[in-house]
Amino acid sequence: MKLLPYSNGVRKVNMKKELKPKDIAKNIIVGILIALAIGFIYQRISNFIAKETLKERVDYARVDDKRLDYKLKGEGKYTVVFDGNIGSTLNQWNEVIDILDDEYGDLNTFVYNRSGYGFSDASKQKTPKEQAEDLRILLRKSAAPAPYILVGEEYGSLVLTEFAKEYPDLVSGIVLVNPLVEDTINSKDFKKSLIINNIRRNIESFGSSIGLTTLMDKMNLTCDTDEFEEKLSGEELEEFKVHRTKKAYNKAVNNEYKTITSGNIDIQKERAFSGKPFYLIAKDGQEVLGKLGDESLTKIYNVDYEEDLVSMYEPDTVVTGIRQVVKQANEIERLEKKNKNS
Repeated sequence: MKLLPYSNGVRKVNMKKELKPKDIAKNIIVGILIALAIGFIYQRISNFIAKETLKERVDYARVDDKRLDYKLKGEGKYTVVFDGNIGSTLNQWNEVIDILDDEYGDLNTFVYNRSGYGFSDASKQKTPKEQAEDLRILLRKSAAPAPYILVGEEYGSLVLTEFAKEYPDLVSGIVLVNPLVEDTINSKDFKKSLIINNIRRNIESFGSSIGLTTLMDKMNLTCDTDEFEEKLSGEELEEFKVHRTKKAYNKAVNNEYKTITSGNIDIQKERAFSGKPFYLIAKDGQEVLGKLGDESLTKIYNVDYEEDLVSMYEPDTVVTGIRQVVKQANEIERLEKKNKNS
């Protein structure tokens, strides 16, 4: 209260300071910064807990001082090297490998996680050629014996096509499953079709640093990974769900989508697999990639599966392709030895 001059009366004074628009904006910004800081701290703690509690069931080696996960098993003449879809981990190939283990005693199998997937460290955005070079180093460090039978699905088909081109002496055959076709992915229509997806991926990539992606995942607002998750169970499913919201995973997925929508993919050269058995498991429009191989050594198997992950939902189809390539590779080797001795 305040006494009025020359009066015995009193009047009330409003002690609350009226906020100006500038002050309101300042408070909002401070609130946002506090929320971001809390989210960042939460995400760091969450990442640490996940790292300590998840049981690692993979081996690893360092490539350019970055960890890359892998699994190598078996003893045999050929090593079958697998590389899979954007967003999936090395567990994409579990069922195919189980069938190969049951039916063949003379094949090694090698699966790995590209940068950012599983426990593999994140890295800068890389081209498929750079990823193929990383794979070559990883195969050497893991002592995975050549020659290799390459099996690539979707994005993995780009990496392994580059590998076959760069290191032909190490490769005895190739199987491509539901591969990306560069003429398609370099088109404006393809890029346009992924605009919303790429916006969501950018949000998830940013949000994975501050806990936002974890919150979105709990509200079922993240990009759909159900097709992959439905074929996982137990510890493998738990592991994927934990990694799914982390920065490394979301950065890797975002980077690979940026790569395929860059319009700059130039990998699939005619007869890139010359002299090698080539088995192509193709959906509609993918048959054009038969040009990668020699006509006499190329088999195109057309499929109309709805699923993107053919290796998980139709593993026998992939195993058949591997079986055919191994058979042809053995025949080529036999003829080469015969010609050398004659």
